[in-house]
Amino acid sequence: MAKTKLPEMIQSILDEGRVETGEVLTLRRWFYGDGLVHGDDAEALFAANGALRGRSETFDALFVQAITDFVVYQSMPTGRVTPGQANWLIGCMGGADAHVETQSELRVLVEIMEEAHEIPTALAAFALAQVKHAAITGEGPAARGRPHFSRVVDAGDVELLARILAGAGGVEGAAVSRAEADILFDIADACSGSSNHAGWDQLFVRAIANHLLGAAVPRRNLVEVAALARPTEAQAEWAVGRSVRIDAAGADWLARRVHRDGQISQAEKALLAFIDAGPGSDPSEARAAIVRMA
Repeated sequence: MAKTKLPEMIQSILDEGRVETGEVLTLRRWFYGDGLVHGDDAEALFAANGALRGRSETFDALFVQAITDFVVYQSMPTGRVTPGQANWLIGCMGGADAHVETQSELRVLVEIMEEAHEIPTALAAFALAQVKHAAITGEGPAARGRPHFSRVVDAGDVELLARILAGAGGVEGAAVSRAEADILFDIADACSGSSNHAGWDQLFVRAIANHLLGAAVPRRNLVEVAALARPTEAQAEWAVGRSVRIDAAGADWLARRVHRDGQISQAEKALLAFIDAGPGSDPSEARAAIVRMA
């Protein structure tokens, strides 16, 4: 296919809001004709994705693969998402305060986070914010495909949060950032008192513990949150981190977050109980203050 035909085909998608399977195959040959997806190609795909009024599985598959390849494998440094790349990606999805419109965009976010070796905090927070929107409103791509009540964290939310949090750690297993932790607290506050999935409390506990203690509570194991439902295993996690203390700054932040909305949610109670079940060998005033909140 001649290169000059691509703008015409993209314009057709923009005008008609639909794409045929044969056209997707042509687009795939175009984008990967020289083995690379270029910046103009990626932006054209975003424009076409936003214009489609009906979804196409073949187009969605091309969109997810091509954007992931462009960001993770065909931009330098390979395998790492730079802040500039993250800003470009977020900008293509409407900006830092936007909610993604399509499930294919959500899939791109998750795929990139699971494929890349290093993820900027801003991109992780943006991805988590999409699940936060779904949990609080019951709407958005992260809530589609199943009944989802507002202000409830369901099984799908827990699974998606776990995948994002695990992927955001990269290969080094970087600790959960303050921005990520704040979003999890926002979810806990908004969904307090609801019939949340049992895995939510355990995911929240492990993620916030990871933020406070770092590698002592491995981020990569967040996808195995169901195992934490057993108290003995929760205590075993603390045994791993018995030499790590929560500092005064961390304790101050935790106190402010727990009391921010004037009540202590079930997830926050589980976190405080988790801390209280830790080794008694840590005599720090910070830990003592946290335990008194339980």
